[in-house]
Order: sequence, then structure tokens, then C-alpha cells
Amino acid sequence: MLDVFKTAIELAHQAASRVAGGTIVYQRGDDRVSIEATFGRTEYQVETGKVVRLEHTDRDFIFQAQSLFFDGKLTTPKKGDRVTIVESGEVFDVFPVRMSPAISGQMTAQCFRACDPHGYLIRVHTKQVSG
Repeated sequence: MLDVFKTAIELAHQAASRVAGGTIVYQRGDDRVSIEATFGRTEYQVETGKVVRLEHTDRDFIFQAQSLFFDGKLTTPKKGDRVTIVESGEVFDVFPVRMSPAISGQMTAQCFRACDPHGYLIRVHTKQVSG
């Protein structure tokens, strides 16, 4: 059953990346990998004293978690990584988004999150730095 679910997710992602995405270059230091991604945006709340502001990421990139290989090792996104959209040349830095309080009641900051229960697709949060 998981194979059917995984195949359905992969087919849906391929279709979405053609319509609402494109090719990105994901970079960490000198390491780079080319990935097909769907583009999105995440809204989140920032609390400053008594004021709550609704903010958003400049761009999110959704892609298959298994696409992120550096030096032959599967890895996860981290702060400071860089994403470039091949078609436009726009450049984005990966950054943590403050998410809802965890069980401990503390706000958690995450650079990415799973898009499905099995983690086949991930959503990476970024801020635009050029382009």
C-alpha cells in the first residue's frame, strides 16, 4: 500500500512542478544538486509583546526528500543553504520559520517540514536575497 501512496505522491509532484514550479539548484557550500520543485509560500505568526503579525516566507520549495544528496549522503535542509531558480536566476536563503508551540510550550524554528505522513516530499522555507 505504501508503494501505491508513494507513486501517487511522486506523480502529483511531477505534474505540479511542471505547472507551478521548475528546476532549482540547491546549494550547501560548494556542493550543488539540481532538483525539480513546486513553488509555494508559508504564512506564520510573529508575536512581539502584545502584537501578533502575520508574515510569510518569500518562497517555499517543495521537492522529493530523496533528491537532497551531498557527497553521496542523504541530508536535510539547514539554515544557510541557498536555492537558485534556474529559469529566473532568483536566489533564496534557507531560513527557519517559527512554528506553533511544541508539546513543551516552546516555539520551534524549522527550515523545512514534511508535506506528507511518510516524508516523501518536503517543504523548504526561504527568504529572497537577490534577483
